[in-house]
Amino acid sequence: MKLKFRNAKTWTYIVGSIREILDEGVFIANDEGLSLRALDTSRVVMVDLFYPREAFDEFAVSGEESFGVSFDALGKVLARGLKDEALGIETQGNSLVISFEGHGVRQFKIPQISLTVERLPEPKISFTVFAKLPNAVFIDAVRAVEEVADSITLSAEENRLHFIGSGDIEKVLIELSVEHQNLLDLKVDSPDKATYSVEYFDDMLKAARGADQVTLQYAQDAPARVQFDFEGGGRLTFYVSPRVE
Repeated sequence: MKLKFRNAKTWTYIVGSIREILDEGVFIANDEGLSLRALDTSRVVMVDLFYPREAFDEFAVSGEESFGVSFDALGKVLARGLKDEALGIETQGNSLVISFEGHGVRQFKIPQISLTVERLPEPKISFTVFAKLPNAVFIDAVRAVEEVADSITLSAEENRLHFIGSGDIEKVLIELSVEHQNLLDLKVDSPDKATYSVEYFDDMLKAARGADQVTLQYAQDAPARVQFDFEGGGRLTFYVSPRVE
């Protein structure tokens, strides 16, 4: 298997967030593209990554191939990637070769990990709130909440979406709307509210930095679905279970 992607920095952002949640995982490459779907050890968060093969400059895969990695090891290597460098990923025996091309050629080798491929189904959730927002707005809202609270509450009404954090003394409320131009889109079927650990939202912020936009969906006391869209049609999605008081 040999893959080449034009912008190494995109994968720095993606794996930077994944490594905060998963210790290890298995990538699957086939005719459709490159994917990963796994649960964290606490089974609170599902990570779902898909990048279509058309987004790659080179996608040499025979049938279906998979490779297991330590995200700590992979993340440390990918952190060296620069925006104007291309990224190469190639399997060689029991190793994974990561290369950066642009400022000469830099090549790193990490071991593959033998892991069982767990074919997890995509969660089927009836969401009642759908919002699209710029990545910078999402980052600012999460950072504001985490300064005062260990949980983040999402609350929606017809034209407004709120990020709420309540600590022992302080409270923060971030109001977003299409009218105020800090939401790109908002659809509210029911004015629902749900609370999540802010730690997991903080883990997503590295991915948010490199994303084109963020799609947020949730329902009353149901898992939230947070999707980051990347260049070339890539998407990184997190399903986060609610915190039930």
